[in-house]
Amino acid sequence: MNTAPQNVSGIDSHDTSILKQQLVREITCLERQLERIRMREDFATDATLQTYEEMIESRRKMLYNLPWE
Repeated sequence: MNTAPQNVSGIDSHDTSILKQQLVREITCLERQLERIRMREDFATDATLQTYEEMIESRRKMLYNLPWE
């Protein structure tokens, strides 16, 4: 029998909290990397900038789609 605390969606609220923290860390790290890349014209190709922006956006979507208490 599973006795872990769960919310309505069946996801352990502790696991959700850990996942949210990880996503926030990843978003922050990617945003910092993106800013450093923008400062270096030799690395700031359109493809590189777009890739970082897409990685950030995909993590934001994951974060916002997680259940909030």
